[in-house]
Amino acid sequence: MVLRERHPTQRQHNTLPKFPDMPVALDYSNGSRVETPSGASCGPLKIVIIGGGIGGLTAALALRQNGHDVVVLEQWDGSNETGAAIHLAPNSNGVLRRLGLYAETIGANPMLRHTEYVTDGSQIRSLDLTESNKQWQHQWLLAHRIHLHAELQRLVKSRDGPGRPVDLRYSCTVKDLNCDTATAILDNGESVEGDVIIGADGVFSAARTKVKGGHLRPFSSGKSAFRFLVKKQDALDDPLTRKFAERDGELVMFLGPDSKIVAYPCKNNELLNFVCIHPSEKTSAPADDWNTGGSKKALLDVYADFDESARALLSKSDPASLKVWQLLDMETLPTWVNNKLALLGDAAHPFLPHQGQGGGQAIEDAAALAV
Repeated sequence: MVLRERHPTQRQHNTLPKFPDMPVALDYSNGSRVETPSGASCGPLKIVIIGGGIGGLTAALALRQNGHDVVVLEQWDGSNETGAAIHLAPNSNGVLRRLGLYAETIGANPMLRHTEYVTDGSQIRSLDLTESNKQWQHQWLLAHRIHLHAELQRLVKSRDGPGRPVDLRYSCTVKDLNCDTATAILDNGESVEGDVIIGADGVFSAARTKVKGGHLRPFSSGKSAFRFLVKKQDALDDPLTRKFAERDGELVMFLGPDSKIVAYPCKNNELLNFVCIHPSEKTSAPADDWNTGGSKKALLDVYADFDESARALLSKSDPASLKVWQLLDMETLPTWVNNKLALLGDAAHPFLPHQGQGGGQAIEDAAALAV
């Protein structure tokens, strides 16, 4: 069965690229069984997903669209959502578009320029990406994580679209897993049984302990990062920082010997998202929590040797969004599966932050698992 790409009801512009016909999921929503090319019959599976982050919800959406019954068990209680921004590079943006999620309709803006400075404020390069972006089948977008997560939640629960709505459950802490029976045991004693379990529970995955090599634990890469948001207008209003915010879609980097500042716009170019990477010994960030509040004084101390214009940008950080966390790495697991359990995203392969490819690979994992 071949369908054309589904387009949103309303678009913010009429320049979205057109794509050729592409195969999408067969709709089993009427509960019927379908003959496969080999002649064997198949029907919907019950999929239990541990973790309702970007990877877990993308998997839920893709599996729902393939006709499966999906339950997502998320430890978070659904309130006080936090987050900064994420690159949706052409690989991940393409997957989301094929699932019917058009990030430009939820405030994602294209990345149009890459500019680099050194610590004294000297510009070393500025690249207009207009032409190079034409090589990609899909746009390179910069999105607010909260908006992306909220849209994934809406799509998986919606009664519209192919498949049955996902059973998305909050405040569900998984205490144990049985990989032979595909059963998740919650801390309240409840058992949730399916045909397959997907562990999408992040870098400190409990599901990972059930696969070969699951004793491996994430370790510090030696770097930590501050992250925070700044209103673009605040940067425009200051003569010292105006040049860093004048052009829409511009990613700006300040490069030091052992530290760097990365800033790029999101939310229709209204917010600037910052990631400030530095040696871990310069801050006391915990290894097990990426929502620990950061200190503006500590931020400015770490970047004391940077140009005054860079420090002026940092001083505009929103205290409510200022966080600091350690960047973690991990040895390669020998396998990502055990019987009826499969791992996804950071549970399987933690990524250091680079062009949003941690989230991007989780999105690709989700699409691969749904095939």
